[in-house]
Amino acid sequence: MKRIEHLLDTVAAIAIVLLCILITANIVAREVIQTGVPDIIIMVQELMIPAILFPLAGATAARAHIAIEVIANLFPAALNRWIAVFAALIGVVIASALLLAGWMEFWKTFNSNAHYGGVFMWPKWPGRALFVIAIAFFEIRLIHVLWVDLRAALSGKPAPEKL
Repeated sequence: MKRIEHLLDTVAAIAIVLLCILITANIVAREVIQTGVPDIIIMVQELMIPAILFPLAGATAARAHIAIEVIANLFPAALNRWIAVFAALIGVVIASALLLAGWMEFWKTFNSNAHYGGVFMWPKWPGRALFVIAIAFFEIRLIHVLWVDLRAALSGKPAPEKL
């Protein structure tokens, strides 16, 4: 799983670099030749999906999501372990809903041959597929976190800081 997360993080970094290049090229083109890069908004929109969503699985493995430690530090360790289980369970339920909705949207878009207007007539399904891939790996990691946290809560031992 760590290799896949590393690959997803690498693709996210590449997407960010491409976003920077595209936006810079668009600004230069507007100033120099008085026209922008065709379909720049669509390209930026589609590149934002891997840039934002692909690192979710790795962030989950590193337990790098936002946490309110000020309140959590007031509770005993045993209760905090069960709160972590509950949080992971809620995350799995929400990610499952997102995955289902993303899959249905991908399937509908793929079968309809929908595309964006514009010069290049980009198809809509690749962005939907990237969303489904990102949420699927995020959910797999959440299920793993849920399992590890549940074992820690049942055994009374602290869960590992990173997975």
